[in-house]
Amino acid sequence: MVYVIPSKTAEETRLRSPILAEKRHRCTAALSKGMIQLISLLFLITATRACVPGTGKDSAKITIPFEVPYNESNRTHYENFVKEALNKIASEYGTLRHNNNYVRVTSRSVDGKLVVDVQVEKVGCKYKEIFAEKFKVQMGDHRFNITCPAQ
Repeated sequence: MVYVIPSKTAEETRLRSPILAEKRHRCTAALSKGMIQLISLLFLITATRACVPGTGKDSAKITIPFEVPYNESNRTHYENFVKEALNKIASEYGTLRHNNNYVRVTSRSVDGKLVVDVQVEKVGCKYKEIFAEKFKVQMGDHRFNITCPAQ
């Protein structure tokens, strides 16, 4: 016995073709979107690495004035707060660790108010804006000034 498989009519082919074309387009669009996301992620990792102390070639200074009186308790608390913020930025990427030898956190009194200074060596100043965005998230409402390259 011989079975004959009927061929598709022209109407069936025409109706299915746009659906297949749309699926192919979605797959291609998804691949290109995924590639763009991958490239963006790689750029972000590279940029963040350049902002982390010990991974660039420039020096920077971050000045953070706090609206609290200068005393030993506040000094210790806010210096640790700033150190934690820097560590959180550096540790966002599991393989990336910054070198604490390139970071010095100090504080001083200006008109009786606490000012914390961070001196950083070997950073990439061209990524200052990216670092500033990440640092702003960690610092919350506290304002700060980044000088890069530092004089």
